[in-house]
Amino acid sequence: MPAEIQTGKGILFGITNGGSAITLSGIATFILEAGKAAHKFKLTEIQDENDADVALIATNAHLELDVTWTASGATRAAAAATAAIVTPLAKVTLANFKVAAFNGDWIYVGDESIDLSHGAAKLGLKLRKYDDATQNSLLTTTVSG
Repeated sequence: MPAEIQTGKGILFGITNGGSAITLSGIATFILEAGKAAHKFKLTEIQDENDADVALIATNAHLELDVTWTASGATRAAAAATAAIVTPLAKVTLANFKVAAFNGDWIYVGDESIDLSHGAAKLGLKLRKYDDATQNSLLTTTVSG
């Protein structure tokens, strides 16, 4: 697809890629509709004798990403095959987003949705990626044995 034309100040427009098609591990073809990230962490508040906050401690920082797409394929059967339920805590790898924070290994944390209506089917996943690379690597590796 050709890039959009912009004048004035450059902005990040829509879902853009890094030069190659955006990929979602395990899904051969799809039309990406939306990707919305939120930064989250556990917040501990320390208060003094007057219940005023005097210290804040942030731990377990991570991104949560909601991804929505339309199933597609060379045939209707191939499109339907992309509407599979993901295994709990599965590693999902995203690649080629222009916003680098979206790329990498994520953990499926539930709330997958498949919306069938009179229009095109919409699918969605909630994914998590920890800020700490070691923690994220550990939690995207399945324990065996």
